[in-house]
Amino acid sequence: MSIQHTKVFGIYHWDTFDNETLLIDEADSLEEAENKVQKRYGSGAIGPRIRDEGADQVDIVNRQGEIVRVFKVG
Repeated sequence: MSIQHTKVFGIYHWDTFDNETLLIDEADSLEEAENKVQKRYGSGAIGPRIRDEGADQVDIVNRQGEIVRVFKVG
């Protein structure tokens, strides 16, 4: 994965079907990044998309390119 974010943390969605990773948001702190993931994937009309197992993956990545938090999403 190439780093595309400019803030401290980038939030990336990996679409396993298309094998494509997209930058979906950025954050200045890990807490802010986690809150953004929860807001986007934590609820919805069909319920939470964050699951123990999911087809896609959302990663929070630091400036060094290290994945610091992983969420499986369906």
